[in-house]
Amino acid sequence: MLGLAACSSTPSCLESQPYMNAKAFPPLKSPAGLDVPEPDPSMRVPEVASGPVGTFDDVPADRDAEDPAARCLVTPPAMAAR
Repeated sequence: MLGLAACSSTPSCLESQPYMNAKAFPPLKSPAGLDVPEPDPSMRVPEVASGPVGTFDDVPADRDAEDPAARCLVTPPAMAAR
């Protein structure tokens, strides 16, 4: 019976996650006499207008629309060789 309940439960990505309440910290300040290195622009986390998300709005074309976890961002996309 437990196995059946686990299969029908909501994927965790569709529930609120602790990281969704994360707050940004201000830039580091250095003590007198020390310099803070310039931030690496490739490591910048972009702002998201609707806040942190854990799901795609629509099921991607390469996923099974019947799968409740198909919209989860943590589910890796299908890989295809060119």
